[in-house]
Amino acid sequence: MGPNGTEGTHQASWGDWENSVRRSVLDQFGQGAVKAAFKRLWKRGVVRLTKPDLHRYHAYDYSGNETDDAAFFFHGPFNVTITDEGRSHWDHTEEPRTTLFISHIGEEKAVALKLQTLIQSAFTNAFQVFVSSDPASLGGGEEWYHHILDNLAKAKVVLVLLSSESADRPWINFEAGFGKGQRSRVVPLLLRGLSFDAMQYPLKGLQGYYLQQLPEILKEISRRMDAPMGKVDLDAASEEINDIQTELPAKKLALELRPEIRFPNWLLRFAIVNGGNRDVQLLEVKIRVPSAILSCPYRPMTDPTVLEVGQSSDSGVQYTVITYGNHRKGDAQHVVFKTSLVKVTTEPLCTDLAPGMESVLQPISIEARCPLAGNELQHPIKYQIFAKNVTSVERFITLDDKLVVPQT
Repeated sequence: MGPNGTEGTHQASWGDWENSVRRSVLDQFGQGAVKAAFKRLWKRGVVRLTKPDLHRYHAYDYSGNETDDAAFFFHGPFNVTITDEGRSHWDHTEEPRTTLFISHIGEEKAVALKLQTLIQSAFTNAFQVFVSSDPASLGGGEEWYHHILDNLAKAKVVLVLLSSESADRPWINFEAGFGKGQRSRVVPLLLRGLSFDAMQYPLKGLQGYYLQQLPEILKEISRRMDAPMGKVDLDAASEEINDIQTELPAKKLALELRPEIRFPNWLLRFAIVNGGNRDVQLLEVKIRVPSAILSCPYRPMTDPTVLEVGQSSDSGVQYTVITYGNHRKGDAQHVVFKTSLVKVTTEPLCTDLAPGMESVLQPISIEARCPLAGNELQHPIKYQIFAKNVTSVERFITLDDKLVVPQT
């Protein structure tokens, strides 16, 4: 089976096969994945694998032994021929898509399961509603990865639950992209305070709903799945979903700028704030301050294993980069300051941050000029916060509303 569907043909080498497969499926398969695909098709009887042999009159069949793989696949040409059983697979008409698929992250499975129940009730189980967290959808012993992909392939509609916790998760974006690639109707459903303005493309470019818009969501499902909607208590369902969202774990971290005027300078101090409802184990914060606003180069006399200062450039803007953490072992350092030998120790970043609490970054104290010109306020302070089991936070702090001298 060649790239043009011809039978009994072979490529000149493994590289030709791999390139043909990549061109055909438009995916980034590695060498191991392509070989595994050939072997799966062979095991299912879809194709026959043979190899020509100059010392034999006929080509010989692939043995299936791992020890023979290198010689069979990677040394010289091999043949892939579609079998009668395989031809029946390729020739059959594509089954109609009849499934509604709900894409979600594990932390938000309670919302997905409640939405599944609501849809099943509203449409009296007229079609399958697949939720990977539902034991009935994905039972024990299933090869979960292939089972999820199989159900995605059957999906006529893919509802994607998006929140500030899930919007940048790779798996969510993979499932949404899979659905778009096969022309399913992909509908973003926003929850837990996420707004469409805060979303990123390509998901931002899809028409979606806020989860509280249950009547509109069910009408969309009715139209796309071609199924009439029965009576359902939407007020009660909406209240239940809101209660579930309130109880969901949320880890919301932000860096706050706390400026003070100390003429002729601003004194810039910072604090990390936990606005979520779960404890967070902090690891590191990285702060990028536009160097042009500093009254002098920032060179703190601190333990460099805990607080490190460097330089970087982004879009022509020079930044002073401050990295402050606790996951690197800090030892007391001897630093020569003027004529004295000073032993310096730096308090590491606070490890545990409870909900509603803040961690003031005491070792970081930066002096910026005061007042600053209008063009100097255009470039924001950028920051990243890293914490255990939390997607890294990457945001910025605008200066034009922070470093402004109050009028007297």
